[in-house]
Amino acid sequence: MLSKPDELKDTIIVDAEAHLMESPEEYQDYLEKPYRIPMIVKDVVTNTRYLVIDGKLVPRPFGFGGGMILGNIDHARNPYWGANNPKLKAKGFSLDDIEGRLSDMDQMGVDIQITACTNCLSIPNIKDKNYAYVLAKAYNNYVHDKLKGIKRILVSAIVPLQDVDLAIKELERVKELGFKSVVVPPYVSNGTYIASKPIWEDEFFKFFQKVAQLNMILIIHPTGATNESPFAFQFYNWYYVRSIAFPFSNMATLTGLIGEGVFERLPTLKVCFAESGASWLPYWIWWLDETIEHGALRKYFKDRFGIDPYPNLKRLASEYIQQGNVYSAIESDEPPELLRYVVEKLGMENNLLFGTDYPHVSDIDYFPDQVRVFIENVAKPANLTQAQISKILGENAVDLFNIR
Repeated sequence: MLSKPDELKDTIIVDAEAHLMESPEEYQDYLEKPYRIPMIVKDVVTNTRYLVIDGKLVPRPFGFGGGMILGNIDHARNPYWGANNPKLKAKGFSLDDIEGRLSDMDQMGVDIQITACTNCLSIPNIKDKNYAYVLAKAYNNYVHDKLKGIKRILVSAIVPLQDVDLAIKELERVKELGFKSVVVPPYVSNGTYIASKPIWEDEFFKFFQKVAQLNMILIIHPTGATNESPFAFQFYNWYYVRSIAFPFSNMATLTGLIGEGVFERLPTLKVCFAESGASWLPYWIWWLDETIEHGALRKYFKDRFGIDPYPNLKRLASEYIQQGNVYSAIESDEPPELLRYVVEKLGMENNLLFGTDYPHVSDIDYFPDQVRVFIENVAKPANLTQAQISKILGENAVDLFNIR
């Protein structure tokens, strides 16, 4: 039985930002021959495992963009990576123990969980686009088959975005399989496994166009641990990598999508930013609006050269937010005053989703009380109404993902 606060007994609670810790061995049988899963190496000291992709350990255990992760395949159960919460029922965090995952959801009071992959977020950064394509297909087929008949767990598809045509091909296929969303990183590889190509470049527009056409949800998920993103690559320590890479990647991506006119040209596209909360939005939207309003450089280019450097930017960033294109998955311990600003000033009451990051260690100390922590420490101090709390905890996600 689900454990819910009395005032939410009739509310569908959706954890819109959860994860699988997929083990590559589990989707080996889904790979097309002659392909195999990436090589796996084991650290005999810490008993952790790494993928070897394009000759590099994933996640990077040391050097720029590395340190402290100590393996990403099964870190949620590894004593060297964070403190395990003894209340967790699942014995594994892929789809090897679905009943255990459902029991954990019951403890949290979560009706429906929307999950993204963890290690497979590295797929759009593999040098061999054809290998990336068959890996994406294998993962998507694996989760589809494992979750047949399971209505409480939805999984976002992964696509080989380093090749837009292959990404669209896989997107159309997973739509037919019943997937409702697709998760992509903010940057993809330029062929060297360094994630240096931003997804707001024009070559990706037809992918966004197809997402909107198929009425699917695009989830932007930064990947500070599974590739060498521009911001992660500046630091040696995971403290810096997580602190900088996640919100900065989302800030940059929102800037690019607005500036390149993606929302202007695709007004029905729905994009959800994950893994950074929503508290970065007040500052960043103000900053973007100020930059757009004081368009001296834009005017200079127009007057001097007859060129508009932002031909598809027609409105303020805040207006695109109010248009309803942008969603954000919030954390259970966001600052109440900033959440209030996001709801009141940015008008995102209908565009905020609740997320726990289960089973990653960032919020696992709160387990299984994430919903209660959010209500008591965030929602009530922010003076949110019961209707607004119900929207954030579930109703918005139910509407967005059409899961009534």
